Amino acid sequence: METPSSSENPRRNRARERHERRKHKLPITTPVNTSRQLKPSGGFKIPQIRIPVNWLILYGMAGAAFLLVVIFLIGRLKNETPTIGNNAIWLGTQYTYDTPDDAQVTELVQKLRDNQVGIVYAWVGLLQPNNAWSEVAKFNQVETFAEQIKRLYPEVQLYGWLSIGAQGEDGNNRLGDANLQQLVADFSLRVVTDFGFDGVALNVVPITGSDENYLGLLRKIRGTIGEDMPMAVAVPPDWTPTDTDIALPSQIAPGTVWPEEYKQRVALLADQIVVTGYNSGLDTAEDYATWVAYQVQAFAGAMAALDTTTQILIGVPTYDAQPPMHDPAVENVQSAIQGIRDGMTQAGEAASYISGIAIYAEWQTTDSDWANIKLLWVR
Repeated sequence: METPSSSENPRRNRARERHERRKHKLPITTPVNTSRQLKPSGGFKIPQIRIPVNWLILYGMAGAAFLLVVIFLIGRLKNETPTIGNNAIWLGTQYTYDTPDDAQVTELVQKLRDNQVGIVYAWVGLLQPNNAWSEVAKFNQVETFAEQIKRLYPEVQLYGWLSIGAQGEDGNNRLGDANLQQLVADFSLRVVTDFGFDGVALNVVPITGSDENYLGLLRKIRGTIGEDMPMAVAVPPDWTPTDTDIALPSQIAPGTVWPEEYKQRVALLADQIVVTGYNSGLDTAEDYATWVAYQVQAFAGAMAALDTTTQILIGVPTYDAQPPMHDPAVENVQSAIQGIRDGMTQAGEAASYISGIAIYAEWQTTDSDWANIKLLWVR
């Protein structure tokens, strides 16, 4: 593992400069205040024009008819244009490798729109221990899917999902390898420029809260894809914080957390942080919801202290049992969303930094899960 060097402060300053530039850009979702009306300055007055009464009546009738048409058209547009939310979903090889037809993708798009899922992390590939990308023969299908879903869902924010194991074949941390960093950075650029994605989503595991190599990887990617290209990162929760009396996973050593400063350093480099708030190994849904609430408070508080534009999404599990860490009777849509809502209440004003949920994963999300997402979160 690399140790911090004298060059770290300039690097952090450059990251903060990028952060400030992003913060001062006007987001496309920011509503424009139209309450102020422009009026002439000085003593200019509009000349008075006298119109016969019968003409006023005709003008009034025509104006009323025009207004009714405008209201009708606005109503049509409102009904036909769904709300696109900041919720996200992880999408697998069923779509990116298996060449679905337009009908299948249209059905998926309708489900996403109905649940205000406007962000998709779609599987591209895994960087294997030998530094080769998996399933390279499928990359043509990945490119085809990117074109297909953006044609059928033009509003979507589409990220290419790259999975990277932090350990190499020798079992040591390989993230500090300059060749590996450049390899991932170059492929991230290719995902956007060649495959047609809007950004890249990185899932690197495991990452400790003191891993300078991970930060080096993010800096290399950011420097290669540019400051304005979106980058999302999946990050671990604070597994076992010691500053709380909530129930904690017994399988994980106490104090396994990301310090607030480390969260902020990642936020200076990424546009979205997805907290993978599951695999807790807890025994009851109540304990799990409380644990999720803690994650919301911890990450929202860190972002509020930084005053960042980086979005925080909280993971919601919909996948099958993976004992001993994941029990769907404990970790599910209902308990996760309860924890997210409780955490946002407890976070106060900092809750505004939580932009949505990230559903993991599409291929195991049932109709019942979707119904609960709509009932408990979307509505």
